[in-house]
Amino acid sequence: MKHEDVKALKIAYDREMCRRHFFYFVKTFWDVIIKERPVYNWHIPYLCEELQTLSYAIVKREPKPYDLIINIPPGTTKSTIVTVMWPAWLWTQDASLRIISNSYSGDLSLDHASKSKDIIQSDKYRLLFPEVNIRRDKSATGSYETTSTGARYTTSTGGTITGKHGHVIINDDPQNPKQASSDALREQANEHTKTLSSRKVDKENTPVVTIMQRLHEDDVTGYLLKRKAENIRHICLPAEESENVKPPELRERYINGLLDPVRLSRKVLDEAKIDLGSKGYAGQYDQ
Repeated sequence: MKHEDVKALKIAYDREMCRRHFFYFVKTFWDVIIKERPVYNWHIPYLCEELQTLSYAIVKREPKPYDLIINIPPGTTKSTIVTVMWPAWLWTQDASLRIISNSYSGDLSLDHASKSKDIIQSDKYRLLFPEVNIRRDKSATGSYETTSTGARYTTSTGGTITGKHGHVIINDDPQNPKQASSDALREQANEHTKTLSSRKVDKENTPVVTIMQRLHEDDVTGYLLKRKAENIRHICLPAEESENVKPPELRERYINGLLDPVRLSRKVLDEAKIDLGSKGYAGQYDQ
C-alpha cells in the first residue's frame, strides 16, 4: 500500500473515532493546548462519556434528559474537558450548534473560548474536520461563529449575554472561593445562573451543565439542587472516598481511597488541608 493511501486511511480512522468517541477526541487534541504529558485518571473518560451521552439529545434537538452538575476538586482537568474540548467536539457533530459558556471572571471565560478556538483552527482539526469553519467577520476571542450558523458566546458572573441563546449552556466555576464567602456575591452568582437559564434556544431541549468545586452550602450547586433536584443528574467526586461520592457506585473506582492519586496524592491533599484550613478543604476537596 502506498504511503499516501496509508495516510488517508489514518485520517479517515481518526476522524471517525474522534466523532464517535469524545474521549478519543480529547486524547487526539490534548497536545494542541497542553504541552504537559497527559494523565488520564479514570474520572476523565467517565466525564467524557457523561457529556457524550448528554450530547445525543442536544444534537438531535430532543428534549433534554436532565441538567448536569459536576462537583469535582480543582486541578482535575475539569475546564479542559468541559469548557474547552467539549464545545470543539460538539461542532464535529453539528457545526450549527450555539454554545454559551460562563465563568466567574471575564478573563477566565475568554481563556476557555480562546483555547477552544485554538483547537478548531489547528492544523490537526482542519485536516480531520474541514467542514467546520469559523467566519472571518465573526471571529473575536470570546465570541465567534461558524459558517454553518453555529456560535460560541462567553460571559462572566455579573456580566451580560443579552440577545444570545444557546443549544447548551456551560456554567464553569461561576464563583471563586473569595466570592463564595460573601452573601451578596453568592446571591449575584445565583441570580446570574437564573439569567443564564433564560438564554436557551429551546427551553425543553437546552441543558445547563454546571461544573464547579463546592464552596458553600448556598453556592450555585446548592441553589440549583434546592430548586429542581429531580431534574438534575448530580455527579460529585470528592478528592477522598466518602459518602459524598455520587453516584455511590463510583466509590469502587477510587484508588487507595483517592480520586486521583497522581494529581491529588496524599501529600498534595495534606498540604491543601494546611493551606485552606478544615472549612476551606471540606468545600473544595470534600465537596
